[in-house]
Amino acid sequence: MKLLNTKELWHTYVQSNKVDQDLLPQHIVESWEYCMSHGVNPFSTQGIDKVSNTTLQTQKKQWAYLISIVKDEIRRLNEFFYIKKPLFILTDNKGVVIWREGHEETRHLANDIHFSEGSIWTEKAVGTNAIGIALRTMQSVTVERFQHFAEASHPFTCTSTPILDGNEEVIACLNVSTSEKLSEANYTLFALKMIAKNVQQKIAEKQLAEQKERILESLNEPLEKSLLVGLDGKVLSASRDFKENFAQCEGQSVDEILRQKNYHFIKKKLYEQDQLIGFCYQLEVKKSEPSFVSFGITSQNAKYQQFLNQLSQAAKSELPIHIYGETGSGKEVSAKTIHYNSSRQSEKLIAVNCGALSENLLESELFGYASGAFTGASMSGYKGKILQADKGTLFLDEIDSMSKRMQVALLRALEDKKITPLGGEKEIPVDFRLVTASNRELKKLVEKNEFREDLFYRLYVIPLELPPLRQRQEDFETFVSAFCQKKEWYPKWQSKISELAKEFEWQGNIREFHNFLERLHLYFPTKEPSQEEVVNLIEIGAIKIKRITDGSLDERVLIINTLKATNYHLSQSAEKLNMARSTLYRKIDKYQIDIKR
Repeated sequence: MKLLNTKELWHTYVQSNKVDQDLLPQHIVESWEYCMSHGVNPFSTQGIDKVSNTTLQTQKKQWAYLISIVKDEIRRLNEFFYIKKPLFILTDNKGVVIWREGHEETRHLANDIHFSEGSIWTEKAVGTNAIGIALRTMQSVTVERFQHFAEASHPFTCTSTPILDGNEEVIACLNVSTSEKLSEANYTLFALKMIAKNVQQKIAEKQLAEQKERILESLNEPLEKSLLVGLDGKVLSASRDFKENFAQCEGQSVDEILRQKNYHFIKKKLYEQDQLIGFCYQLEVKKSEPSFVSFGITSQNAKYQQFLNQLSQAAKSELPIHIYGETGSGKEVSAKTIHYNSSRQSEKLIAVNCGALSENLLESELFGYASGAFTGASMSGYKGKILQADKGTLFLDEIDSMSKRMQVALLRALEDKKITPLGGEKEIPVDFRLVTASNRELKKLVEKNEFREDLFYRLYVIPLELPPLRQRQEDFETFVSAFCQKKEWYPKWQSKISELAKEFEWQGNIREFHNFLERLHLYFPTKEPSQEEVVNLIEIGAIKIKRITDGSLDERVLIINTLKATNYHLSQSAEKLNMARSTLYRKIDKYQIDIKR
């Protein structure tokens, strides 16, 4: 169709309100009729309606992310635009121009008709135009020169497409205009549609992330055995322990998941300032009596799991157990676990720290004393710890610090299964399970003649070695999570704590790490600390602190860091580590490294 014919059709229509509908595209005819019925002036030479500068700046700030990704997509897909002297325009869903950029000549022509930022470019405001039709019909459209209803737009050919969000609602309109002849309108329309689709995807991802964040904040507790569900019934997020059993759940209908797995959930409503924003489906777990009771955290570390398995088997016996572990690594917790998984669990667990008492005090503490046994002794006497542990478990910590004389006394009690309190004359039979612990290797002390060999063989029947915290990299997150849950403290920067903690060798082990968490909770209950502030809180509580550098990383940490750097690409990781893929597989299995898929 010649442009002249279109111009004549326009003149005829604005004068007589009549047009041969077969000579124009249907969407143009409908728009002309829409404009005529709404009293739009066809002889208008410029746009009239405009928002205030304050409103415009507010809009631009509100839609800054949208504007940014639209600009990026235009640059990325520029080669698809078969158009000369293009001017790109972005409006909000009300037709207000919030961004404009393009060829200088076209921009000046647009200025002449007030087609600039802040202008309102709907059909009601300026007559038939691509932006107005796209927003009203939610369809992509091209409007050429005299197809525009008002004279102001006659010099232009414009193509527009609506931009939708993740809920399929119109949030904006992207337009490209030119005063040149448009030879490849289909290519231009295709390019705009591609941009709109890509923008929609990124907007949807951002909306989803924001929705997840809002719901997590309203939850105000750790996400465990739970699904977070939006108002549309689709899963937004799932807890890690749920994903282990049902990996592909995000984006699915929660009703479909319930049908597939036959799970039973408790459904909780989540609110933000009295407004319902989503739901938390918490898995109902049938409680059963555990066959093995473990104190402390649930460790993910292979070495600690091996230690716990050995401890579990040893606990069922009556044999003496000796635990070797560094200061603060959890020896007392291990002793407690042994007692409550033994046949003596209904009786007492009596603990004595041999290193905290002098020889004389330790003797009276262990064996007790009779009335008036020594100056200052209680008139009623004292029932010693060994007798208190009768039928139960006696835990002697820091057994390596016990004097030679006390070692002889303990050895006799173990051989005879009888004790005589200080100042007493009568031997008392006693029956107890013995668990000992030390932070020095007893074998080496025997070799140095610092510990009796005969007592060593009495204690060292089932030796267990407790791995230090620095060898349990996987457990930092669990320690932090358990601490936060106990304190009912859930900072958004929780993951930062464990990541920084992995950079240090904790000589004081769990005890030192727990003290650091207490300081962190005290000083930063809400505000996020800087990395320097976190490191300072670590260092002030340490006697000797060592920060791990790249050169001193153990092999497991080195492999994990390399996998992360290559986005878990095994071939690239093997090459960087200078090892065969088969070797890398073996080490991943050996170190129990989780590969993210």
